[in-house]
Amino acid sequence: MCGGVTIHYPFGLSEACSWDKSFTLSCNDNFSPPRPYLGNIEVMDITVETGEMRVYSAVAHRCFNSSKTVSVVSKSRTTFNFAGTPFLVKPGRNEFTGIGCYNLALLRGKEDRSYFSGCLTTCTSLDEAASAGNSNGCTGLGCCQILTPSDLNVIDVDWSTHKNSAWTYSPCGYALVAEKGWYKFSLNDLNGTGEMAYNVRVGDRSAPLVLDWAINVSRDGACVSSNSYSVTVRDGQGYLCNCSEGYQGNPYVKDGCKNINECLRPELYPCPSGSNCKDREGSYMCRCKFGRRGKDCRPIFPAPAAAVLATTVASLFLALLLWSIYKDRKRQIRTAFFDRNGGKILKGAAGINIFTEQQLKKFTNHYDTLIGRGAFGMVFMGTTDEKQRVAVKRSIVEGKELRGRGKNLQHGEDIVNEITFQFRNCHPNLVRLVGCCLETNIPVLVFEFISNGNLYNLLHVSTHKVVPLRTRLKIAIGSAEALAYIHSHGDHDCVHGDVKSANILLDDNLMPKVSDFGSSKLLSMDNYAMAVAADMSYVDPVYMKTERFVKKSDVYSFGMVLLELITRKTVKYGRSRINSLPMDFVRCCKEKGSGREMYDTAISSHGDPQCHHCIDCLDKIGALAVRCLKEDVDDRPTMAEVVHELKLAAEAGSPNPWCLYLT
Repeated sequence: MCGGVTIHYPFGLSEACSWDKSFTLSCNDNFSPPRPYLGNIEVMDITVETGEMRVYSAVAHRCFNSSKTVSVVSKSRTTFNFAGTPFLVKPGRNEFTGIGCYNLALLRGKEDRSYFSGCLTTCTSLDEAASAGNSNGCTGLGCCQILTPSDLNVIDVDWSTHKNSAWTYSPCGYALVAEKGWYKFSLNDLNGTGEMAYNVRVGDRSAPLVLDWAINVSRDGACVSSNSYSVTVRDGQGYLCNCSEGYQGNPYVKDGCKNINECLRPELYPCPSGSNCKDREGSYMCRCKFGRRGKDCRPIFPAPAAAVLATTVASLFLALLLWSIYKDRKRQIRTAFFDRNGGKILKGAAGINIFTEQQLKKFTNHYDTLIGRGAFGMVFMGTTDEKQRVAVKRSIVEGKELRGRGKNLQHGEDIVNEITFQFRNCHPNLVRLVGCCLETNIPVLVFEFISNGNLYNLLHVSTHKVVPLRTRLKIAIGSAEALAYIHSHGDHDCVHGDVKSANILLDDNLMPKVSDFGSSKLLSMDNYAMAVAADMSYVDPVYMKTERFVKKSDVYSFGMVLLELITRKTVKYGRSRINSLPMDFVRCCKEKGSGREMYDTAISSHGDPQCHHCIDCLDKIGALAVRCLKEDVDDRPTMAEVVHELKLAAEAGSPNPWCLYLT
């Protein structure tokens, strides 16, 4: 580096640092900043890639005091002699320019002076020159130009005449060899004198002259960098070193040729639209983007098809996003329901199975087998992972409310009562609760599966099947014991609230199992529960008037079941279902002294003389049922009393209890 000029090898500032002495420059530090010189010629810059050097070229001039008188101080010539050096005036890059209104500028060159050329400038006035100068080109009016030839190593600028007939308006003539395109004609270049003369204005360090240089073929080995090669020039008399394609730098020094990152220069190394540039050692490649192929990276699909594909992909992405949001929202809702339904408390209780919503769907095969429908929900068949058959009970309509006396009671609260009660209590005649799911608005209950249907179906659907009195008493006593247990067991008294034959399930041995505690409510301090949901055919008339449901209301409903057992008639019977079983039975008892006319003939008309003991048993059960149906709740027995009286009826003294155990 010398001043602001970088000195690239094969040039150097000493012979030891350059290719040879002809490439040795000097750095004149008398200037600030220092200036590099080739002999006595100041160097502007050096370009290794093209083998060029630019130097400063002076402007030759002469000025006239009259048409034939030339001022001695106003006359100069320009001479360059590069003979015996690796330098030539670069052909095609420089031009010879003459300036003035009467000027025949001459250019002599080459060592043997064999080159001789020039150009003539004329103009009868400055206005004439000005009109030609509007194009900024040299037309011969005011200035003229010719290109320099090849193999020019010596140049000498001179004039062929010592006269100037236009000296009054254009006293000076100028000539220079400079880089092509550097000079721009101006009218001020013609009429200036003294300090305004053109050569004074531009100075000695303005006109650039382009030289080329080459390594002499007599000495090889200059191209030392990898990824470089030599180029023969000057008709085989010299050579230059270039970096291989894809590399740039100085091929004259070791590892001087560096890889080009073509991707950073797209204007020189373009890639088709629809592709990405990837740099490689010594080259680059254009990779087509997704959905494009071929040399020009054209779309694989036509624009309409691509639009459809993009829309489809976007729609799928949006659908997946919405599905993810939906699933996350469902998870949050399930968690909220679980916490609200007491999941954290129930989860820590011993023996309680807490199932997830997905597990229940698996157990029931997405609820595909409906086995029952009650006042509070639908019941589906299911099988757990342990191969246990279960009955899964779901609320009929989540969020619907049952109304009573202006107070609202959600179905969910009813089913939560079932969970609390059945997890706390256990009785052989109560359907066992296996577990529950708390991830729904209203919890889902999972019960043991009772395989033999219910009492209603046994009595009123399978009418061809004989049901012995012994079996009916067993069902009545077992059901009554379960209700008595409900009424008296635990810290608080409870009511069932939906006693009916359809809620008395039967196992394979016709053992009764009381189910459906959806209407069970803890008794309040006033000893009644509000808003109990039940089958209205079995509901206590007192409750219909007062909206107060007490334990004796269950007794009333059980009295209806007892009538079904001894008569095998439905609560509403007859062809049009308009006959009321309790009303007809009570009326029969009042008018006939007993309800024998309404007893199931399969028992009362067996035909044996000892069968009057069966009639006595039925009379006791019928009388008990009538007491259960009393309008005044205080006249009704408790469930414990019902159990006791049923057992007495079963054990009624008889010399031959054969009738009681009729099969």
